[in-house]
Amino acid sequence: MHRTWIAALLLMAQPALAEDLVEIYRQAQASDPVFAAARANYEANVEKLPQGRAQLLPAVNLSASSTDTDLRSRSPTVDGAYRFGTDGYSLNLTQPLYRKQNSASYVQGEHQARQAEFEFVGARHDLILRVTQAYLGALGAQDTHDYSIREKTAIERILALARRNFSVGTASLVDVHEAEARLDAARAQEIAAATDLEAKRETLRALTGQAPGPLTRLKRLDPRAPADAEKWADTAQRENPTVRARAEALEAARQELEKSRAGHFPTLDLTASHSFSDAGGSATGAYSEQRSNQIGILFQLPLYQGGAVSSKVRETVARRDEAGQRLDLAKREAAQLARQSFLSVLNGVARVRALEQALHSNQRALETTLLGFERGQRTGVDVLNTQRELYRTRRDLTAARYEYLFNRLRLLSAAGQLEDAAIEDINRQLGDNPIENNGKS
Repeated sequence: MHRTWIAALLLMAQPALAEDLVEIYRQAQASDPVFAAARANYEANVEKLPQGRAQLLPAVNLSASSTDTDLRSRSPTVDGAYRFGTDGYSLNLTQPLYRKQNSASYVQGEHQARQAEFEFVGARHDLILRVTQAYLGALGAQDTHDYSIREKTAIERILALARRNFSVGTASLVDVHEAEARLDAARAQEIAAATDLEAKRETLRALTGQAPGPLTRLKRLDPRAPADAEKWADTAQRENPTVRARAEALEAARQELEKSRAGHFPTLDLTASHSFSDAGGSATGAYSEQRSNQIGILFQLPLYQGGAVSSKVRETVARRDEAGQRLDLAKREAAQLARQSFLSVLNGVARVRALEQALHSNQRALETTLLGFERGQRTGVDVLNTQRELYRTRRDLTAARYEYLFNRLRLLSAAGQLEDAAIEDINRQLGDNPIENNGKS
């Protein structure tokens, strides 16, 4: 019994396994209501294809009836009351031979199904971006919280050193008061960072439907600059999922116009029927049984429908033009997003490298300032200012790294090239290293 309790306590004492980006993404795929709604919309819209195809296939209908008749009949030859039943059924088949609107509906269904596919691709891109943004946002908030704790601890050490130096006469009271003020500010900053961290984790909870555990942190980063912004823009104008969905919507609108114009065209159908009727009586009192088989061609030509067809044609012409303008807008927006994301990635690479160099410089500056403070050559305010700059640079560096990763995904999404492999590539750069540790504070 005691061994069981000890084993349970050991299991409870083990740290929770960290959740990485791919795992959070898989959870969001299963739980995010926005993505679930997009999936349901996709499953509904792909049914446009079989619905359009059905209009080219034969329609078969079966009808049956059973009636009871109470008949009172008077004539020069008949005078009497009759009660009898009548049973019958009919089987009818109609095969369209020429219906322009049906052919247009079939082609329209193909385009609508493909439009649904591209819209779902766009929804998957959106999910990847939202998950990545939320995950990296949580990591950034965690970094900020960790840095605020470390900065507070460093200020506490400086405050202790300032008080000691003041007691021996090598520091002024200004150094003590400044350190105390900075410590109070650092405590407030830690509280704000903790609040922001909880808010960022709640964003992840909204995506996955469950509270996230410890998150795997960024371990390494190899920023790579993309090449040729115009190639990315050209690719975006062709491959962006919104552009491709709008292109299919334009084709569907053109087929809707064909359907409207078909209101002026004749129709030709092949018809066939089989019927049976068994009447137990009649006005003359005699029963009858009938069977019939028919086959024929039905031709119909609409002559005038009050101007409804012409009005419908004008409406669908305007809808087609609207779809064309929406396609042009989607192309421009995709190209613009690709160029903006390209510049963001390019600038992100330069910013990360510059901040990495600044971090090394700030670390050396802090070491030198601390040494000067210990020797009485620098003031405590100098140390606090240099230390604050160091932690600010650290926070800026981690934020720049996360922003670079996210902008790279935005660029791939704009160009229609965002696949699960991209999120897995980011995941491989994650590890157990909790925060940037290029130097000591």
